[in-house]
Amino acid sequence: MKMKALTIAIAVASAATSLSSFAGTPNFSGYGRYAQETSDDEIRIIKGDYGVINGVGRLGNEGNWMEFMLSQGFENGDAQFDMNVMLNTPGYSPTWGDTIGLAQFYGGGKGIFASQPDAYVWAGKRFYGREQGGLSDYFMMSADGSGAGVDNLNVGLGQLDLGWTQAGSGAGDPGTADGQVNQLMLNWHDIKVSEQGALKFRYNYAFATGAEKDAYDNDSAHQFFASYRQGLSNGWFQLAGRYETDAAALTISNSAGHNWSNVRDVNADSYGVFLDGAVNFGEMTAMEYNANWLRIECEDGRQTCNFKENNEYSVAVRPQHHWNEFMATAVEAGFQATEQDGKGSDAWKVTLSQNFQVGHFMWSRPVVRFYAVTGEIKTDGADKYDLTKIGAMVEAWW
Repeated sequence: MKMKALTIAIAVASAATSLSSFAGTPNFSGYGRYAQETSDDEIRIIKGDYGVINGVGRLGNEGNWMEFMLSQGFENGDAQFDMNVMLNTPGYSPTWGDTIGLAQFYGGGKGIFASQPDAYVWAGKRFYGREQGGLSDYFMMSADGSGAGVDNLNVGLGQLDLGWTQAGSGAGDPGTADGQVNQLMLNWHDIKVSEQGALKFRYNYAFATGAEKDAYDNDSAHQFFASYRQGLSNGWFQLAGRYETDAAALTISNSAGHNWSNVRDVNADSYGVFLDGAVNFGEMTAMEYNANWLRIECEDGRQTCNFKENNEYSVAVRPQHHWNEFMATAVEAGFQATEQDGKGSDAWKVTLSQNFQVGHFMWSRPVVRFYAVTGEIKTDGADKYDLTKIGAMVEAWW
């Protein structure tokens, strides 16, 4: 009986596919970085002990990571659909090495509505609603999860994305209470204020249902985000601000891939200002920069947050000069100051990197880099932590 049902399903699918056509060969894209490092010191990320952001910079100061995506397009008249599958390395096993997980599995299509030809209707598990800082690799916003929505609605002044996502893997996943932690996301973007300047506004609302709702006093949270991005004749910059309430304010670094809502049952507020940008000093020299300020105010709930006030400030710069088409030298320097209820922690780091990359632009990838790092963390009432190490890394996106 099961074989008969499977045969019918395959026949129906084949008939449906014959009405459309594959849009070329599958597209293979991804991102990855892998390194080996050695030191007489304990190797760890250099960051202030109370810091949320990797504020001293990511060059030579981050872990290994990989994402591979396969995308297949389909066309039927003016309609363009796609299916996307991404694998990544969400964890590490000391016995077997890197573990592989399913990061994304979603599909969607545009060209469906004559009045909204660019509107993209989607469903599945997806990276969604992400706002990322460059040198810090910090996700200021994230609404990743299983869900559905519509992107790129033309509203006259800019475009609008509307989405609903859930924590974890969604349906049938007992580890996340089967969709009882939800996020509603609104993204109003590409609001042109000048030829090279644009505004963006994001809002996330998280709420719990069922047993998850009954388990918390604070069963909802809000995130508000606004940014202005300006293109320049020799670069660009983006200035952004974010405000969060309750559980959202205490998510560990708003890491992409983690649902930010209902992480802890507390009354909390978080305020952040984030600056990212880059400037070119001629054809062969450029510099990225990043600055952050983050404040968290917390009151105890059912689950304590262990502090009342947490503040951090950080700045990082990365100048890079290209000697020819394939060789460049980069220096990244960063400083971070953090304070939690009157107890302080400072961190600094300097990385020198010799790069071999596919082009003479700062972001040309792939790149093979050989680097040396030195830095320290000083925390009130604790021993000073020093690190000096050397390493080699390949990094690529495509």
